[in-house]
Amino acid sequence: MKPETKSLIEQAIRGIAEFSLGEYGLAPHRLPHWTAKYHDCDQLTQQVANQASGARLALCTAATRIEFAFHTTRDSGEHGSLNPSTVILTAGDFAQTFTSNEGDIKVWDATGNFKLRKGGPSMAVFELPETDQPRLVDIWLPHNSFLEILDLTANAPLAPAPQAQKRWVHYGSSISHCMEATEPIGVWSVVAARKLNLDLFNLGLAGSANLEYFAARVIADLPADLITLKVGINTVNGGHLTKRVFVPAVHSFLDEIRSKHPSTPIVVISPIFCSAHEQNPGPTLRGIDGKILGSKGNGLDWTGELNLVTIRELLAGIVERRQDPNLDYLSGLELFSQADDHLLPDGLHPNAEGYQLMGERFTEILRRNALTAPLVS
Repeated sequence: MKPETKSLIEQAIRGIAEFSLGEYGLAPHRLPHWTAKYHDCDQLTQQVANQASGARLALCTAATRIEFAFHTTRDSGEHGSLNPSTVILTAGDFAQTFTSNEGDIKVWDATGNFKLRKGGPSMAVFELPETDQPRLVDIWLPHNSFLEILDLTANAPLAPAPQAQKRWVHYGSSISHCMEATEPIGVWSVVAARKLNLDLFNLGLAGSANLEYFAARVIADLPADLITLKVGINTVNGGHLTKRVFVPAVHSFLDEIRSKHPSTPIVVISPIFCSAHEQNPGPTLRGIDGKILGSKGNGLDWTGELNLVTIRELLAGIVERRQDPNLDYLSGLELFSQADDHLLPDGLHPNAEGYQLMGERFTEILRRNALTAPLVS
């Protein structure tokens, strides 16, 4: 890669913390490298942080042909289906999609080990309508793959787009990472960001949104005009926290963010509907029909095991207790309720239609919310 191309990519990227030099090219990461010591006991966190959900290259160009060369690594179970890597170029109402089944594949077994199947690079070629002046062009990166950028060329000069949008930082679980979406712009926060003209940093980390200190510090260090925190489901999935620990963890998470963002609007979002855990605690179990199950619990009330009904009550109470005029609570049931259960194929993760609905609903909620309406268009 030419030095000027590397510089262009580094200036044009949106929604990542940093780049590293990978085996093939320039690799974006949504968590900075200093966080590794906090989570290298769990390889899932780094794996999903290396997937560019919500990330894009924001360019200004009059080009009618853009070529984007990249190499992906996808993850698969021994018998699981494998979705392709998808890159989408958008320019106003124009959109063009490139789908690839190339790249490396990590095939994971039940013991947490993988075998690597090597594959080749991909070349996305986008043909745009003629224009007589530079326009804003976004290249949305694969949301479900580890990506290494090899090259970016065009038939006219490429420049980084100006940073003119309000910045939105969103934190959440797999239901914010949205690997089940069929395309990068199907991630529900991307759906909302595009409608609201917001510059998104999506820190949706599948299986890894457990209110850890490092995540709060990352969020605190990011520039933001709006911060949303969708929390609760992962703490139940793994049975990680009890009521006694959950409440101070949420307060501490908010305290760390507030240390750098004293007046930035923050919305705390509770879990969406999940039948298995509305009344039942974790850990999450897998049923024979492919749908998840909750656990029976230990039967000891004093331990404070958490289910989703309890978590929603606790989060609402935490927000009320803090008496922060720039802090609001949103029930996840406003985004996805029991009436939408048919859009949960595994009982936990929405399908592509479900994520689209969540994005559209969230858009309307922000537009009518007194705290957030001044930030959105």
